[in-house]
Amino acid sequence: EQLEFCAKDEGFKLSELVFRLIDENSSTNRSSLLRTYCARWMRKKLIQAHISHTNADIQGILTSCPIPCVIVSREKRLIAQNSVFSEKILGPLVSPDMSDNAETTVRFSLGRPVDRIIRDLVGKGTPFIETNVAFSRGSAIVQMIGRFCLLNPRISDTSPLLCFLDPQRSQR
Repeated sequence: EQLEFCAKDEGFKLSELVFRLIDENSSTNRSSLLRTYCARWMRKKLIQAHISHTNADIQGILTSCPIPCVIVSREKRLIAQNSVFSEKILGPLVSPDMSDNAETTVRFSLGRPVDRIIRDLVGKGTPFIETNVAFSRGSAIVQMIGRFCLLNPRISDTSPLLCFLDPQRSQR
C-alpha cells in the first residue's frame, strides 16, 4: 500500500516505479530495495512537512532568494528548492514536465562529503562552508560553487543544510 502511495505521489504507476527502482539499483534483494525506498520517501516527506510547518522563514528564504538555493539532507538528498534553482539548474537538465521528479533523474555531486561539511561547520565555528557542486544528467552538467550552512545550528546532529549556489562563480 505504501509503495503504491509513493508511486502516485511521484507521478508514476506502481509498476513503473517498481521497474524503475529495479533498473536503477543492482540490489538482488528487491523486497529490501522497495522497503528502503518507502522509508526514504517517508523521511523526505516528514522533513518537508517539518520545514514547511515550523520554519516559515526557510520557505520565505527559498521563495524570495534571487539565486539558486536548495535544502540538502544529511543523506545528500534534495529536500526543497526555489524556483530559481528549477529554472537555472534543472532547466538545462530536465524537461519542465519532469522537474517535480528531478531528484530521481538528476545526479547531485559535492566536492566534499556532507558529513565533512557538517563537521567543518560545527568544529570550525564558521557560518558557512564553500565547496564545488555539480548537477548532471547524462552528458549534461551544471557546476557551481555552493555555500552551505546549517539550518539549525543548535541541533547540528540532525539539521539539514541550506545551500546557496553562486552562479557568478560557476565552474567552467
